[in-house]
Amino acid sequence: LPNEPYFIADPNGTKEDDGTIMIVSYDFNRETSLLTAIDPHSMTTVQEWDLPFRVPWTLHSGFWPK
Repeated sequence: LPNEPYFIADPNGTKEDDGTIMIVSYDFNRETSLLTAIDPHSMTTVQEWDLPFRVPWTLHSGFWPK
């Protein structure tokens, strides 16, 4: 079950969609979450990380560059 996607803009990007889309999903069978990075240009998966815990659905976060 995927949570809402977050777009993280590339600070050096030159196009509106330069960056990465991050999505946290919950796996009911394993009771853990999966973090997925997606390329917004091609909408293909760049990387996936199995998290050893469940990320709550009510958890919302933001990305603030330094």
